Amino acid sequence: MLNIYRIDHIGQVVPDLEKQVALMEGLFGFRRTRIWESPAQGCRGVLLEVPGSWGQRWEVLAPLGGDSPYQAFLDRNGAGLHHLAVQVTDLAAAKEHLNRLKVAFQDCEAWIDAAFAPPEGPAGMTFRLFAPPVLATCGDDGKPRKAAELAPAAGPSLGIVTIEQVGQAYPDRDALATWCEQAVGMREVYRTKDGEHPDMATGVLTIPGTQMRWELIAPVGDDSFVQKFIDKRGAGVAHVTFEVRDYEQAMAAAEHYKVPTINLHEGDTDGAKWRDWFIHPKYTGGFLMQLFWEERPGVWSRSDKIPAPK
Repeated sequence: MLNIYRIDHIGQVVPDLEKQVALMEGLFGFRRTRIWESPAQGCRGVLLEVPGSWGQRWEVLAPLGGDSPYQAFLDRNGAGLHHLAVQVTDLAAAKEHLNRLKVAFQDCEAWIDAAFAPPEGPAGMTFRLFAPPVLATCGDDGKPRKAAELAPAAGPSLGIVTIEQVGQAYPDRDALATWCEQAVGMREVYRTKDGEHPDMATGVLTIPGTQMRWELIAPVGDDSFVQKFIDKRGAGVAHVTFEVRDYEQAMAAAEHYKVPTINLHEGDTDGAKWRDWFIHPKYTGGFLMQLFWEERPGVWSRSDKIPAPK
């Protein structure tokens, strides 16, 4: 299987780089660390850190020219999440493993882009794999960064402290769960019961070598919003979940930037409160954003994903 050392960043493609970076530095509160322009790769980009997290990063890319592969992505999908960059211990071994699984991948010299889904099913999201001694990914050339690039934007932010999970839409959660275990050693820790939700079925897996989780979201019924997502965008990322430090701070920041929030849920587990809610893709640059706050570590995750022991 792929021997994952860590998840490096989530990559997003947008048509307007400056507008998206302003959103990430303002509302999201991320911290810019590197900027670049690469005609060879057909893109401009900015790399940002998630303050307070253990090395989590976010990459924003925009195409350079009409023949850029990133322009092709925008033409096909619109703005949205493009890849998950993952550091593995051995890139040659990763290629051999992908060949055994019959997974298509593109060799990009310093990294490879592999389709993250069973080859017999619909195309999934992209895993961008790289390994030592080459730690560079797109635009991250190892040169010292300028101090001016480190200054965060002024103003309130959501107060994000970690990227907690990535949710992938796929027609069959069992098939994807089995493949995720074979491909990267993920382990299922929870699944909703059949019929628990009228239009979807979910499951949650751990990702080896990381603190992030992977959520599988399968459609139930022809009118399921999950099926509509798959028909439009393929078996890709349906949402990303972020933990915030303070619920009131997060809501005040959203109001400051005139970004509406939707679908608030709240509850109490073992005497500790939790809340989760969403921001629509049109306010995030093309992806559904889930936010949660919990009064004590683990109560939201357990209440929503992992059943309490009986």
